[in-house]
Amino acid sequence: MTETASPLGRALVLLGDMWTVRLVRAIFTEQRRFQDLRDSLNISDPVLSRRLRGLVDDGILRTRAYQSNPPRHEYLLTDAGIDLWRVMIALWAWDRTWAGPHHANASLRLRHHTCGQSTRPVFGCGRCGAIGLTARDVKGSVDDRLLLDVVSRRSRRSPAMSSPIDASGVLGDRWSTMILSDALMGSRRFGEFQSHLQISPVTLTHRLELFVGTGMLSRESVSVGGKRQEYRLTPKGIDFFSVTATINSWAGTWLSADGQSGLSLVHSACGAELEPRFTCNSCNGALARREISFEGA
Repeated sequence: MTETASPLGRALVLLGDMWTVRLVRAIFTEQRRFQDLRDSLNISDPVLSRRLRGLVDDGILRTRAYQSNPPRHEYLLTDAGIDLWRVMIALWAWDRTWAGPHHANASLRLRHHTCGQSTRPVFGCGRCGAIGLTARDVKGSVDDRLLLDVVSRRSRRSPAMSSPIDASGVLGDRWSTMILSDALMGSRRFGEFQSHLQISPVTLTHRLELFVGTGMLSRESVSVGGKRQEYRLTPKGIDFFSVTATINSWAGTWLSADGQSGLSLVHSACGAELEPRFTCNSCNGALARREISFEGA
């Protein structure tokens, strides 16, 4: 990464890979050894080796020897990796609501040990305690470097987003992440997306069609009988905001010297920079990393 890269741009490049997201999530569920990760994710040895090596180089994972002859290592989360727990919750929560019963992690449950209950976490603002926040409750402003970082760093490719869709599939397709983020920031028309993202018409058409087909955007005529159309976020698309917000917060903490990520998200009601927080829907307590665990993987 160059020194001029914005922190959120770096985070989206780092996490904008389907296999990376699924690997980190698997390690959160205590799958730490190469063969366990390979078997649970149905991933090839070369791809798994590259992703694990990249995550170690990026400071998300570290290795620990568990056998000397022949040498064998397991993969553990670093402090920066552990602090991705809110991102993992946001991805899991979106999948629980929108990915359907046949999703690979549909049986995964999140337990809040403080109250002992399985929880469906509610997204909110840690500054003022408000819960049930969406993109409509936040005002955003973007650093000009952010788009340049993400658009110019597409070499680490993942499979393109496809249907049926899950959260890691959206996040792992760089263009889809940027189109959805631009929609969350207020863009609605084809020309607005193209101008903001400097994306080819063919690529933009394909991604917008996929978003409409998967129910994350709706397509509506601007006027009765008119040919001009707008793309509006559906509840399914709006709900992805918690993923964006938690990644943004993580980037400001771990990839920035001054705490600024490149994307400012201000909670309109309290006027403070959004501090993502999840609340247990069973006991209304704020979730903390050491008080939760994924079960049933």
